[in-house]
Formats: sequence, C-alpha cells, structure tokens
Amino acid sequence: MTEKNQKVQSQAALSDKRIVVLGGSSGLGLAVAQQAVAQGATAIIASSNADRVKQAVATLDAKAEGHTLDLSNERDIQNFFEKDR
Repeated sequence: MTEKNQKVQSQAALSDKRIVVLGGSSGLGLAVAQQAVAQGATAIIASSNADRVKQAVATLDAKAEGHTLDLSNERDIQNFFEKDR
C-alpha cells in the first residue's frame, strides 16, 4: 500500500464518528483528539478547565466540541453521557 493510500484510508477510518475524550484539553488527551480529527472524526473534548477546553477546540478547527465538567465528580460524568449528543 502506498503512503497516499494509507493516508486516505486513515482519514476515512473514523469518518462521521464522534469520539469523546475525557481530559482532552491538553497532553495525551489532546493528542488523541488531534489524531481522531485527523482520521475524520469529530472530537468531543471534556475537561475541568474551561480556558484550556476553549483553546483545544480552537486548535482542532470545526471538527471539535468542548465541554467543561468536573472529571472527579461521578454525577457530572454520568450527566454528560446521558445528554443527547
């Protein structure tokens, strides 16, 4: 398989998928979100720092959504996943 074919296949791998990344506003979580977007997905970033969430979404362009929630609070996480996305 050529490099061009691999790139096209990689971009289509997550096309039209929505990927939730808890802690996705920086570090490893942001890297995961970037890779998901590069492969065609929409990244849904959730983290406790509103400013970093906003910055992360801006770096990922239109293929990202950002949400602020307390990741140490089980109820917040449960409510986040129960919302219709």
